[in-house]
Amino acid sequence: MKTILVGVDFTKSAENTINYAIEVAKKSEAKVLLFHALTAPVVHTTSGLVFMDGENFTKDAEKKMGELQKQLSNKHPQIKIDIELTYDSIRERVSKLSKKNKISLAVLGLETKSKISKFIYGTTSVDLTGKIDCPIITVPEKYKHHDIKKILIAIDNKESISSGLSKRLHSIIDFIGAKAEYIHVKTENELELGEKNRHSFSITNIKSTDFQTGISNYAKKSKADAIILISHNYSAFHNLFIDSQSKKIILSSNIPVISIHK
Repeated sequence: MKTILVGVDFTKSAENTINYAIEVAKKSEAKVLLFHALTAPVVHTTSGLVFMDGENFTKDAEKKMGELQKQLSNKHPQIKIDIELTYDSIRERVSKLSKKNKISLAVLGLETKSKISKFIYGTTSVDLTGKIDCPIITVPEKYKHHDIKKILIAIDNKESISSGLSKRLHSIIDFIGAKAEYIHVKTENELELGEKNRHSFSITNIKSTDFQTGISNYAKKSKADAIILISHNYSAFHNLFIDSQSKKIILSSNIPVISIHK
């Protein structure tokens, strides 16, 4: 059975993300794994760091996760729901599970109040982008439409799509059960060379002052339910300037953004 991992931190953003993941699970007949990253509580004193009662802290988190699992299982009896608590960061755990093919999709929430700086758990989908094998969906906190019927796939006309990437794209589209449209945003400073479609499938070319504006406006116009961005592997040096365009889209998008490893 396919598994959808959902990040949980007991916020409204996480609640919305869980509801979104459950709707995807219904369409894909997948199970849901509720994941909570434990953080050892500490208190700062003049004499240094003093660790609080970690055992009680863990038991409290286990109780909350257990209650959440029971509540969701009663509400959605057709969906198998598991829980996991670990001191691994979400990046470490998702990476381990994806390498072992234990998860098909990771769903994370984006809180409005921290939209500019961070995602739940103090990490970001951008931090995971290009570093793990499974697709990641980032769901904005205010996005309450939990059905995906149309997906925009943003590609570069000048870059080729390998058979492996094509397979992963079709796999996630089929998994979610949506229709897809390939789009290329042609900015004002782009060479005319990029106008030609080098792919075997049709592409909608959009002219815009910049990538973010173009894809955002077209998503609204075409009533898209999600955007797929293709992530790349980056060198340590390139990581200092990690895919600023993708980061802008993830942080500013009003609809979910799906990152797929190239």
